[in-house]
Amino acid sequence: MPADTDLATRRRAEILQAALKIISEKGYQRFGIADLAAELGIGHGTFYRYFKNKQDVASAALDEVIKRITQVVMDIPAGSIDTLQQYRERNALIGDSLIDLLEDDPYIATWISYESLGLPVEITDKMQDALELFATYTEAYLRNGIQKGFLRDDIHTMETARAVNAMIFEAAKQVMKGGRPRVDKRKVWSDTIIGLMRDGMAAR
Repeated sequence: MPADTDLATRRRAEILQAALKIISEKGYQRFGIADLAAELGIGHGTFYRYFKNKQDVASAALDEVIKRITQVVMDIPAGSIDTLQQYRERNALIGDSLIDLLEDDPYIATWISYESLGLPVEITDKMQDALELFATYTEAYLRNGIQKGFLRDDIHTMETARAVNAMIFEAAKQVMKGGRPRVDKRKVWSDTIIGLMRDGMAAR
């Protein structure tokens, strides 16, 4: 990669990371290009070489959040799960990986609760679409479990998929309260989610 292209890639990533941080702390309405310039020590002209305006950079920041979460949520093919235990382990792995992601970048936790940021609807629609994609992916696991006989066949698959994802996201946010993961909370949430799955979803 040419040096100037590499520099441009790094600069864009720096601006996105600063936008994640500042919007997380101040909310979208109170966030401005001047905040980014001050955070990074750059001129406004540098910003406008990479983004059109504050909505453009906020939209790109959310794209980055969705990309990182997608890498965590959608890494194991549904058809590779053959038992309820494997499915529990898969969900525990996702929960742990989300917590690790939030530990590496705690500002993402605020973006998961994107309603509090006051983002324009054009941006929040992207998050809604991503959540629907995650639910569709989780539903594939449920259908796989029903087909293989380790999950109940009367589960409402899409509604259950949304509920499972909501539990995992909520667990990650709660464990990260205070900015650092708590091992005791991680175990409690893991036990709670696995217990609900065992008692409510397992084939009888």
